[in-house]
Amino acid sequence: MKKRILALLLAALLTGSLLSCGDSAAETEAAADTAAETAAETIDPNDRSLIPDSLPDDLDFGGRIYTSYVPNNSEQIKYYSGSEELAGEVVNEAVLSRNLAVEERLNISLTHVEQNDVDTTNYKQKVSALMMAGDTTYDTYMGYQWQLTQMLTTGGFVNLYDLEYLDFDQPWWWNNYMDELTLNEDVRIFAVGDYIIHALMNTRALFYNKDLYAKFYEDGEGLYNTVLEGNWTLDAMAELSESVYADTNGNGEMDVADQLGYVTYLTFSSVDAFVYATDIEFAGRTDDGHVQLNMEQEDAITLTEKLVDFFYQPGSMHQVESNINTFLEGNTLFLGNATLNGAYSLREMESDFGMLPYPKLDAEQENYRALVHDGTLILSVNGASQNLDILGAVLEAMCAETYRTLTPAWYETALKIKYTRDNLSAQMIDLIHDSITTNFIFAYNYAINDIGMVYRSLVTANSKDYVSTVKSKEKSAQASLDALYELFTTATE
Repeated sequence: MKKRILALLLAALLTGSLLSCGDSAAETEAAADTAAETAAETIDPNDRSLIPDSLPDDLDFGGRIYTSYVPNNSEQIKYYSGSEELAGEVVNEAVLSRNLAVEERLNISLTHVEQNDVDTTNYKQKVSALMMAGDTTYDTYMGYQWQLTQMLTTGGFVNLYDLEYLDFDQPWWWNNYMDELTLNEDVRIFAVGDYIIHALMNTRALFYNKDLYAKFYEDGEGLYNTVLEGNWTLDAMAELSESVYADTNGNGEMDVADQLGYVTYLTFSSVDAFVYATDIEFAGRTDDGHVQLNMEQEDAITLTEKLVDFFYQPGSMHQVESNINTFLEGNTLFLGNATLNGAYSLREMESDFGMLPYPKLDAEQENYRALVHDGTLILSVNGASQNLDILGAVLEAMCAETYRTLTPAWYETALKIKYTRDNLSAQMIDLIHDSITTNFIFAYNYAINDIGMVYRSLVTANSKDYVSTVKSKEKSAQASLDALYELFTTATE
């Protein structure tokens, strides 16, 4: 629809100078149709700069200041306020350009405040104190997903549906993702969209050593075909990983000096991406959007067996703190516990590498799925803000302008061109991007008795006893979920 509108607008410009008062209505319509077709052909469907938003053109907020709270972690602030030290760098320039465009358009001043004393250990404590005090300093709070979701029932957040100007029909909003973060379909507390670019950066991906793969299977890019054919499964990955293993130093023990199939850091967070790459629906929704646990499934048991076997087979090493450095050495086939943004860390790798989605449970699974790390930032609106009347417009404009400029700069230029080494990796990145997902029980794991991360403890303990482990947690998890609903209802009344 948007492309059609653009085509018609351009057609109007083209035909305006060609038609005279003497032209008949039929001739005018025919000329307009021809011009529209010509215009449509000239519009690049990948050119995001042409996608309009629905904000009024005459918005003017009189120089008001928008202030967002941003925890300090991995230099996140530079993607929101930009950095003078990075002048000339393509992504940084896109950040500065985005901010200036929004400031001029809405006549506002954007301020993103970096919290240098806030990290994953104290975020909840710090922000809860501000909210309980009714602090008006910050209009929005950016926060780690796994912590901000735990604060859902504290009150003080704004239902995004109540804000004027937000248009969730636009492509820069991650609606399916935000739906998974909701308890009630009529109340949306957490915002995820292009403005919160860390959600994209923190999407899980696998890296593989193309040179090592070619050593065993001739064509270093052959694994891409396996993915595109839909046959990239956990069994296939396990078989490849074990097949390349060699006790290189001959000490009779598996260590980082060997030729490995798979290396990762923490078993915990490494397991999550495999679990939610499957199509197992651990939690469903009733007709009114109410979450229902659905943990006891045959496929879930099968997944347990496959994952435990994979993590403890020859050639698989976990709890390797220097997992990236081990992979950089060039003697490991697969790198786990990585994200799309992890490609930046591999730029100096001598061996050629590629990027892959996480594997399916089996070939019958229709689509690949890419989990977003729960340490990603998401955004909430402070109910005590003095700018509630303009925040919808600010968030909409920031999301739209990020979608048009910053996302392409990071995704198309930096990630696909600067950080990767072949065109098929770019195709894999698109496949991963189009498969982005999360799950309610994963996002709210810490509020529902860790039921969403049960595989972490199973794999760490080298245990395949899925059924009894789930049964030991399920009753308490359901009670916690019921309490969450009750507290949420009270907090949003």
